[in-house]
Amino acid sequence: MWRDDQRKRLLLEHQVLQREGFDQFSVYQDTSADTYWAVGNASANSGRQYRLYIPIPSGYPQQRPPMYVTAPNPLLTYDGTLVSSLGVSHNMHTLAPHSQGWPQICHWRDARWHSGILLQKVFLKGHMWIEAYEQHLATGRPLAEFVLTMAETV
Repeated sequence: MWRDDQRKRLLLEHQVLQREGFDQFSVYQDTSADTYWAVGNASANSGRQYRLYIPIPSGYPQQRPPMYVTAPNPLLTYDGTLVSSLGVSHNMHTLAPHSQGWPQICHWRDARWHSGILLQKVFLKGHMWIEAYEQHLATGRPLAEFVLTMAETV
């Protein structure tokens, strides 16, 4: 299923995370199922912990990987609504949730994704989303007021 160049890329991705200050995140392989994922805990400025999970699609690095918030679970909005129930939401910068009910963070537009983007940048966007989410919890204002949206390519 995985080409040699993909396996080397995922090893490099893990090394970059460890070397460049993102060592709370790692890339893992399930050899029995031959699948890869990246996961780790992100700390908000408030001290709250969030778990970010990226299942690596077989088309990676050309295909954009999804990123989910798996903890805390459930993840709630300011008014107590499940973030995952919002589905695709510009205001909350979310995409369709995982089958387990985890909200998916919109970190990159498919049209803007390219193979030069590293998982380190994806996790960085996850950190930015978390800080915006924390502001949403404090103010009730949508994440879209705290996080700019990428412009579509023309």
